[in-house]
Amino acid sequence: MTDLISPIPSEDAAWVRVATPLLAEDLRDFCRDLERLYRINPMLEFTEWRQIGSNHYFFQAKNLSNGQEIATEIHLEETEKGFKITYNNGLKSATFINIEANSKEAILVIIDDYSKLPVTERTQRLAEVDHSLVQWGQELHRYLRNWQRWAWFPPFRWTMRRWQSMKPMGRRIAYMLIVITLFEIVAIIVMSLWI
Repeated sequence: MTDLISPIPSEDAAWVRVATPLLAEDLRDFCRDLERLYRINPMLEFTEWRQIGSNHYFFQAKNLSNGQEIATEIHLEETEKGFKITYNNGLKSATFINIEANSKEAILVIIDDYSKLPVTERTQRLAEVDHSLVQWGQELHRYLRNWQRWAWFPPFRWTMRRWQSMKPMGRRIAYMLIVITLFEIVAIIVMSLWI
């Protein structure tokens, strides 16, 4: 899931590579919905997300991976490789969303760059480093697989929009309730056939 060589010149970066079932242009369209992309991260608990202007947003969230509160404006810029998201506040200077095209599917590379502050200040603020990149990559992989399979079905798209607006704990609880309910339905059907 990761390479050993940094995909950007900065030595102070973390990245994850995500295999997707989408073609490059479809993946680019998917990533343009920045709010959806960020809300898929299971380690971010949002309290606010709003659009300030064209490709300019503000969000406030708690990062469950490091316990830090985040409140920052972000700017989205489309690049040849994908997207660059810059942060006004915090330790992270930018997140790069790179799309690597293959003949059948595209690879999504998410890179967090921490190089904007001097090394001494970065060292003092290590507690602010976002540790959710791997979980975000895993969840994106799962989400995109399901999206490719079920996006044609309008109730699925509607459900996923509602699902992503829930807090991560709410998603886990709802998922457990759905699984338990389905198990109970199957058990009732089996029992009624048995009797």
